[in-house]
Amino acid sequence: MGAYIIRRILTGLLTLLFISFVIFALLDLAPGDPTANLPQSIPQEVKARIREALGVNDPFLMRYMKWGQQFLIVEPINAIEKTTGIAIGDSEGRLRITSWTSRGKPVVDIIIERLPQTLYVVGMAYLLSVLIAVPLGIFAGYRQNSWFDQISSVIAVIGFSLPTFFTGVLVIQIFAVWLGWFPTLYNTTLRVTSMETLFQQLRQMIMPIMVLAFFQMAAISRFTRSSVIENMKADYVRTARSKGLRERLVVVRHVVRNSLIPVVTLVALGIPGIFGGAIVTEQIFNVNGIGQLLITSLQSNDIPVVQTVLMIFAVLVVIFNLIADILYGVLDPRIRYS
Repeated sequence: MGAYIIRRILTGLLTLLFISFVIFALLDLAPGDPTANLPQSIPQEVKARIREALGVNDPFLMRYMKWGQQFLIVEPINAIEKTTGIAIGDSEGRLRITSWTSRGKPVVDIIIERLPQTLYVVGMAYLLSVLIAVPLGIFAGYRQNSWFDQISSVIAVIGFSLPTFFTGVLVIQIFAVWLGWFPTLYNTTLRVTSMETLFQQLRQMIMPIMVLAFFQMAAISRFTRSSVIENMKADYVRTARSKGLRERLVVVRHVVRNSLIPVVTLVALGIPGIFGGAIVTEQIFNVNGIGQLLITSLQSNDIPVVQTVLMIFAVLVVIFNLIADILYGVLDPRIRYS
């Protein structure tokens, strides 16, 4: 297992290196200028000096190597320093990835400021969807073609078919405009300091969580149901029943455990994917999170922010791929890594 994990880590690092090159190259080829949003009254000579200071005129490989060093070495070292309080090398002279539109503020610091809002909404939505969808899919698969299975299948198809931008607007219209139960827009300046502000925070989180959880729950429940139905027909289930095992033990010990193996992959790989899927939802509800940061950075041509956010998404995909592979061995003892 240890050798397999090391190999997978090395493979993941090579994959991230290739992805970083592709991201940097594509964004470098895209049209845009860091001085495009500056006032027209600024002389062209000043704009040229700004571009020179930002390194825009440097050769492509030099800029890529500089950005790669900042993302893979400088930013992790800075994070270690902030976490442990131990200075490593020249902290003041270390050049970090800075935003073009936020007065030279480090990109990672901007992301950290936005991260709690995304985690509140996306994390709670995904956790809720998994807690509901997995038991729902197991019971629907076990009671195949029953009225419960048919109703849950219809709801899942609806949830999977409707895009989040449609359900988001629909939820706002019904629960915020017509009924007035929840605020129309998300108040990102709210700070939880008392029970009243905690209630306000939970109240404004309900609608975006509902939208994201409904979409994710549909996919996970259908996948879980299909896996349970497939395992219910397996030979080992008939053998277990012929030995006189109670139905509950057959379902829990054999069917559910084997059915969760492919579900683990879907759940693990869906975690980075939901951050991307939350981009639209954050725009609809005005959640000041990572998704909204990516959209505004694209609109303002803030390439360092876009590059960093996309690379963080890629890192999450590689990490959760590795976690899913390791969990295979935990759930299924028949799987051995050589």
